[in-house]
Amino acid sequence: MHIISSDLTPDSKAREVTVVGYFEDCVPESAADIIEKFNLSDSLRLFSFTGRRKQYATIPVGGNVGLLIVAGLGKRSEFDYETLRVAFSGAIAQSMTMNKKEVMLFAPGVLDSRKETIELSFISRLATYSFSRFRKNNGGTKIENISIHSLNIDAADVARGDIIGDSVNFARDLANMPASIGTPTFFVEQARSINGLEVSVLGREDFVRLGMGGLEAVSRGSGEPPKLIIMKYGNSAHAPVMFVGKGITFDSGGISIKPSENLENLKFDKSGAAAVIGAVRAVSALRMNVSVVGILPLTENMPDGNAYKPGDVVRHYNGVTSEIINTDAEGRLVLADALSYGIDMFHPRAVVDIATLTGARMIALGNNIGAVMGNSDELIESVMEAAKSSWEQLWQLPLTEEFRELIRSDIADIRNTGGRPAGAETAGAFLSYFVGDVPWVHLDINGKSEPVGKTNVSYLPAGASGFGVRLLVEFASRFSDGMQ
Repeated sequence: MHIISSDLTPDSKAREVTVVGYFEDCVPESAADIIEKFNLSDSLRLFSFTGRRKQYATIPVGGNVGLLIVAGLGKRSEFDYETLRVAFSGAIAQSMTMNKKEVMLFAPGVLDSRKETIELSFISRLATYSFSRFRKNNGGTKIENISIHSLNIDAADVARGDIIGDSVNFARDLANMPASIGTPTFFVEQARSINGLEVSVLGREDFVRLGMGGLEAVSRGSGEPPKLIIMKYGNSAHAPVMFVGKGITFDSGGISIKPSENLENLKFDKSGAAAVIGAVRAVSALRMNVSVVGILPLTENMPDGNAYKPGDVVRHYNGVTSEIINTDAEGRLVLADALSYGIDMFHPRAVVDIATLTGARMIALGNNIGAVMGNSDELIESVMEAAKSSWEQLWQLPLTEEFRELIRSDIADIRNTGGRPAGAETAGAFLSYFVGDVPWVHLDINGKSEPVGKTNVSYLPAGASGFGVRLLVEFASRFSDGMQ
């Protein structure tokens, strides 16, 4: 499918489907031109169409317009980019159900016209996504072209939205991949397929040699070779920004084995790693003036005769030791080595890790909101500002000395769980032992990788959401040369 810009006027070119927005209390000029030209006001009244959010009217107009879909935008005073994303993605979904090939979107033109263009391009890529490679009959979209028309249209804005949206879908493919295929080795192949990156890979022997006890221990029970992937994109003389993504390609819980219910969804425990690889891919494709290091600790967490056990003690890359209380609290163990190794090797100016880390976060915040915590208020603010530019929602949780005290061990420096109370915060506290004084933010996204039926985000068809990709790209842009 192609997403292209169009500087055409509303009556210039014939198309199968035309989509316009419509407010409850006013009509954008882009919609008014068509509605007045074809005398459609009576038709809208016949449909009892008022323009409320998530309301649609589909009118066969013919001529240059084809099938007109009028998307409700709610009240003008409450209109924002999320309303735009939801309204137009719903219209795209309708076009897909009707097997249309050519769709044109008319931006309302009431916010920043360039940002509206980026958002429409972005959701065009997301809303048409389908993970269908394992179906006998491919269920992908029949749409061949989506054209975007807005005030002062710029092809570069269309390309930016498309690149980011395509990288989100790339991450969704990785997260959706069955564990038997989406292995650590598969991630290596995907990383090496991305243009503009320098990719290096460490294996089990390197973990032992370098003292990465957490990553080595978690990987011990799996027959799949574990990997630590380092992706480097360099386009700035400044120190890099570093992203670290948890990549448990399947999480059985290990010896502390999980119950069988919904166990198939534990292939999504690699969503943090998928988000990082997607974000670095987008940064490279956009040729951003920033240096970025992406680090992916990848392994399965499986039980066998060699698996690590509750009561074990492991020594991490930076020398900190952790007592294993629960082998199902494995994500923090692999992140600990990746964080401390990456900071030691690359001296980043800022670090963000992203992980499907705790069920406690989902209990606290549900499926649509990620948790954020860290050691730098300024960096947390920057991450949350970046999130406002995308569909990812974040909520800050506290990270005080109290939570570090909850994970003190009697036989090691720390233990890998503090029990049920404040589970998300104690997981964050565990990671804080491995970042030193480097500005660091931790994103706990458990739940955002679940099937979209639980998230109710209309432009994210079923499967992994790709949460974090755009957020990290927007965050990295704040460190681009000339931005700071």
